[in-house]
Amino acid sequence: MENLDKALKDVGENIVAEIRKLAKKDNFESSGDLDKSISYKVEGNIVEVSANRYIEALSGGINRKKFPNVDSIKEWIRIKGIAPRNSKGRFVAKTDANMNKLAFVIGRSIGNKGISKRFGYKGSGFLEEVKKDVINNVTDMIAEAYKLDIIVKLKEI
Repeated sequence: MENLDKALKDVGENIVAEIRKLAKKDNFESSGDLDKSISYKVEGNIVEVSANRYIEALSGGINRKKFPNVDSIKEWIRIKGIAPRNSKGRFVAKTDANMNKLAFVIGRSIGNKGISKRFGYKGSGFLEEVKKDVINNVTDMIAEAYKLDIIVKLKEI
């Protein structure tokens, strides 16, 4: 099943490349952690694609009843270089307390409204787009690989 193994590897590479391309197109790249986390592995006849947990929130939005992880938001704030402000709009020191308050307020807003204003606070839907784009190619690639492997096995008989 050499051809099938190669086809499954190609499928994994194509899916990862497509996810990275569409996430980048939707400007989901602040720290690069998402891009680095997208990977695949082939086990038997299954291609398993994985990524950081928040990829689903970016693509599909979030359940508004669930409060986001404040530590992740604090990391995002640090990467983006966002400075905390007081109630009058003046910048304040980047102390742990002020950064925690800022992360909490952003988290509360995400919990109430959603993840991204530019997508109507829903999500960009890029994972669904990947599924639609890749599914036809995957079917053809796997069918062709099976066909070649069967031909090889028949010649061995």
